[in-house]
Amino acid sequence: MPDASRQRPESRIAVPKRTLSIRARLMILAIIAIAPILLERIYNEEFDRAERVDATYKQALGLARQAAAAQNNVIVSTRAFLQVLAAVDVDSFPGDGSCERFLAEIAKPARWIRNLSVANRNGMIVCSSNPDAIGLDISDRPHFVNAVKSGGFYLSDYFMGTRDKSPLITAALPVHGANGTINSVVLGTLDLTWLGQTAAALAVRPGSIMLLIDSAGTVLAGAPDPENWIGQRLGDRPFIANIMAQSEGVITDASIDGIRRIFAFVKLPGTGTHVAIGFDENEALSHVNSAMWWAFGELGIVALLVMVSIWFGADRLLVRPIRVLAETASRVGRGDDKRHLANLPWAAEFIPLAAALDDMTNKLDQREQELRDTNDQLRELAQIDALTGLPNRRTFNERLEVEWKLAAKLNQPISVLMIDVDFFKKFNDHYGHVQGDACLRKVSSVLMAATRTQSTAPMAANGKTMPPSFHRVTGHVRGSDFAARYGGEEFAVLLRGADLAAAMRVAERLRQGVEDLLMAHAAAPWGFVSISIGAATVARAEQSTGQVLTESADAALYEAKRRGRNRAVGPETAPLPEAV
Repeated sequence: MPDASRQRPESRIAVPKRTLSIRARLMILAIIAIAPILLERIYNEEFDRAERVDATYKQALGLARQAAAAQNNVIVSTRAFLQVLAAVDVDSFPGDGSCERFLAEIAKPARWIRNLSVANRNGMIVCSSNPDAIGLDISDRPHFVNAVKSGGFYLSDYFMGTRDKSPLITAALPVHGANGTINSVVLGTLDLTWLGQTAAALAVRPGSIMLLIDSAGTVLAGAPDPENWIGQRLGDRPFIANIMAQSEGVITDASIDGIRRIFAFVKLPGTGTHVAIGFDENEALSHVNSAMWWAFGELGIVALLVMVSIWFGADRLLVRPIRVLAETASRVGRGDDKRHLANLPWAAEFIPLAAALDDMTNKLDQREQELRDTNDQLRELAQIDALTGLPNRRTFNERLEVEWKLAAKLNQPISVLMIDVDFFKKFNDHYGHVQGDACLRKVSSVLMAATRTQSTAPMAANGKTMPPSFHRVTGHVRGSDFAARYGGEEFAVLLRGADLAAAMRVAERLRQGVEDLLMAHAAAPWGFVSISIGAATVARAEQSTGQVLTESADAALYEAKRRGRNRAVGPETAPLPEAV
């Protein structure tokens, strides 16, 4: 009878413990890998949302402050205007209307002044640019009373005009006699000219509104659709109470017309009136919300494709090769199959077995690969600029010689662009050499976009594929274009088959492409990094050299700098030599 202790291990081997399949494990790993990406995307979208809201707060508050500053400028100008008018002796005018004509004439250039008036010390208007105002008694008006009481400049709060129902404000300045007594008071009624300017700036944001609210909560002016706002009494709204309690601030509210808006408000200087600017919150966040849903949709599609690929592809790509490897290993063990296992498909876990059976071949392959890599590195060091990844000057000159002969043989024009980064030394001095190197790499990326072929996407200096936006740099595919770093901050581009007009088009697009990068350059006159380009083109001729072409392009580059930089300049077409 067999020993029971020896039967247990055999039974455990005969009946292996079942665990999760390879496909199930791969799907779990995929979920674990996708989860951090999803969390990061959610965080980024929320961060972008908060930034957009904060930017809207700042924009609204800045616009409200601009409106307050505009009104303050009007008040300061009006005060100076009244001080000048106070020096005029109105009583010296004869009673034939000359005083009224005088006030109307001097008020005409000041667009913000609706009318000018002079009241005697008893509050009776004796002269005005508005004839209807003569004889009015304003002795009980707050602006007259307070101007006489204080003896100085006084500004009333806003009030609604009786004729056109527009918000007005009155400035008053006493006129003192020789003994210091008040002889009269000059008054100026002001229009809200600054309000229209602010409304025009507001019109670019759909769903935005602007309100002018007096201390009682009555809307004096509104934009757009002022007829729907003027006269509304909003003093009982908590939103208005919060505004009146502060000189300026930002608040989110939907009680005005049911649309949730981000409001910024500022108290107008010298008055109890507030100007409030409101931006539609949904409009401000529409781009962020759209981007968020697109991002989540893309991530969901990617996750679904990964899961489907794992489910249907794991059996073919992993399980089947493992079975083939096991069967082949059995045949090799029996001597039925003499093939090397290195030639058979299997999972990565079985690589050590294949390496043990074919060790010598692997070592030879490794040495050959090392030799090829070394040769590639040496070739790259000799031909490629290490900083930008572009060909160096030596490689450019060799390419120019080859293209020169080919152009002469085919009777085609050939063009060269010499490119220089404007004020690059100042850039290095201001930002440091690390940022200077980064600047050169970005400029080289734009040039690489111009040297791509139809079958190959343009590559950046770090080896990554350029984004689709760089496909617009040249406007068309030029398989024979060749860009290089010529030295320092200078680059060169060789354009086979391009006449001067085509070369200038490419040069302008390159210049615009660098400008569109908007790299900050505090030392440059225009505040960003730019390039100057000199273009030269040759056509068929008896004698000439490639050096003439580069010298001509270099001269054009010098001319571009002389004209102020950040431009492309090209000379007249030069002749091309006969093929030799």
